[in-house]
Amino acid sequence: MKHTYVMLSLFFFTLFTNCGTNKNLQEEAPAQFQQAFYTTVDGQMTFYLPVTAIQKNRIELKNIYFKGLKSPIVYSEDGQNRYTASFGIRQSDYVMSSDPREEYGNKMPQKPEKSPVSIAKDQALLEFQENGETKYYVISDIEERK
Repeated sequence: MKHTYVMLSLFFFTLFTNCGTNKNLQEEAPAQFQQAFYTTVDGQMTFYLPVTAIQKNRIELKNIYFKGLKSPIVYSEDGQNRYTASFGIRQSDYVMSSDPREEYGNKMPQKPEKSPVSIAKDQALLEFQENGETKYYVISDIEERK
């Protein structure tokens, strides 16, 4: 009887822990990518994802999680065939005044957002839709370029 209880408990524990960890994480890339990189200029971090081939009729890149932040990833119109995402990483100087009109140009800081899947510091999590279903892919070995 005790043996059955242990086995049943182990079964339910395994069942519930596996449901929460998958999160539609894909092993295979949704497109053919080159080396991903990022740059940091004046408190703005820009993430670059060069693409060599993507099936746009089937795959739509949505968001990127990187360094504790989340940003939409969009196709860059600069002719480089890549996607980019921008992150505000440093709070700029704020105008503080008793007159609210003088504070109008202040930008809100970007809030940290936890990635749905645990990733390392040199990794990013790409959120994409494939045939309408949300999936994730981990991009590794991201380098900083000056």
